[in-house]
Amino acid sequence: MKKKKFKCNICNKEFREARSALEHENLHTGDKPFKCEQCDRSYPLSIALQDHIKRKHSKTITEEEVHSCVFCTKEYRHRSGLLRHYSSKHKELDVDYSVACGICGKTFSGRNCLKRHELIHTGLKPYKCNICNKSFSSQVQLKTHARIHTGERPYVCNYCNKRFSQSAPYHYHLVTHTGKRCHFCINCNKGYISLLNLKIHMKKCHIKYEITSEIDIKSEPLELVGE
Repeated sequence: MKKKKFKCNICNKEFREARSALEHENLHTGDKPFKCEQCDRSYPLSIALQDHIKRKHSKTITEEEVHSCVFCTKEYRHRSGLLRHYSSKHKELDVDYSVACGICGKTFSGRNCLKRHELIHTGLKPYKCNICNKSFSSQVQLKTHARIHTGERPYVCNYCNKRFSQSAPYHYHLVTHTGKRCHFCINCNKGYISLLNLKIHMKKCHIKYEITSEIDIKSEPLELVGE
């Protein structure tokens, strides 16, 4: 009997467990539903939260910091060794920890992308707007911000000619015209036009699922389809 596969609704990557597929989607959306009860940190993956708790809130005091695997008894002197261990020994996580952020768990296509991302967590903001002097941690953030001053809205809806300054609200808007439902509930197979709408459904009908999306739904309202 063929084992059931669970797909990510965004990139179609397959997982052996529904939980893994749902957590993986957080890497796409930026949601961080796994919150540390001892500080204000939150993470997209449960494994990232467990790792944080062991690193930052462990009551075990040693002369030298030890990086421990949250799944087995392996310990490493260096975090890089632990990340390689996750990639090689715990492949069921379906996360390439060799290029994963050690703070938030987000994965990247290469180490250069990871290094640029890590600036976000350091608090460093080397990219400054030459109009209002507001600073950002990446060039992409600065470029997006600059559209506030220029009024540039490069994303144009082919159906109603409405314009958007960012790609995410633009793509969410498109599906309100097409009605295409790309996000399906793994419990009842109901389809939704956006991942956020699916999560609202999951929280309402199936599981206690905390929604902590960074999407500003007030500025770009979404239509809940499927109830």
